[in-house]
Amino acid sequence: MLLPLFRPSACPCSTSNGQEARVVQIGMQRLVPSGDGAALDDTVNVLVDPEQEVPEAVTDLTGLSPDAIREALPFDAHVDRITPLLRDADLAGYNALAYDLPLLKAEFERSGRPLPGPDDRVVLDPYRLEQVLRPRTLSALYERYTDTPLDGAHDAVRDVEAAGRVLQQQLDEHDLDGTPADLAEHIRGDYLDDQRRLKRDGDAVIVCFGKHDGKTLRELQANYADYFNWMYRTIDDLRPHIDDVLD
Repeated sequence: MLLPLFRPSACPCSTSNGQEARVVQIGMQRLVPSGDGAALDDTVNVLVDPEQEVPEAVTDLTGLSPDAIREALPFDAHVDRITPLLRDADLAGYNALAYDLPLLKAEFERSGRPLPGPDDRVVLDPYRLEQVLRPRTLSALYERYTDTPLDGAHDAVRDVEAAGRVLQQQLDEHDLDGTPADLAEHIRGDYLDDQRRLKRDGDAVIVCFGKHDGKTLRELQANYADYFNWMYRTIDDLRPHIDDVLD
């Protein structure tokens, strides 16, 4: 099934260095209504100089050449090229609501312009849609992994039994082994704590909660000392991670 378009749709894919949220590459396609579906109208694929150092972790992840990034033009130089793709379009992109869209808005604001687009713009995010199509309730996971419905859901003992069976099926299906501590570290990924409040991003650690969400720990320490001191003093389980990072 092709997605029926009633006006153009732009699919932005902007990779950034994450640490200070700057674009280093713009990949964008514009689709226009065509019959019962859509046709490709235009494509943009350019590197962008973020005008700051790009962490090695980002170039390793993306495969982009640091020299090529440094030789590219800054975002402001690409605004006139990408504006026509965005001006009258809805948007679609994986995790775009949490990542690409805020990033694009910030880059346009740094260029002294608002992100172009209609006031009633729709943003379609396959990541969010997948969360709706594949719910992650215990009942849904149990049925997905065992092919049988979970009877007696929300009974404490039944839920415990079901959670154990789901966990075992996950370990078997994805060939996961190791100690419980190894698995917990695998689940945390780049996050330093189980509540996902601090996240490692290259050489930096990003704060992922509160009014300074998105800032680095060092930025908080240097520019928002009162907030940093409050966080260090009152959130006991984060203190060891902060000490490790800033030691």
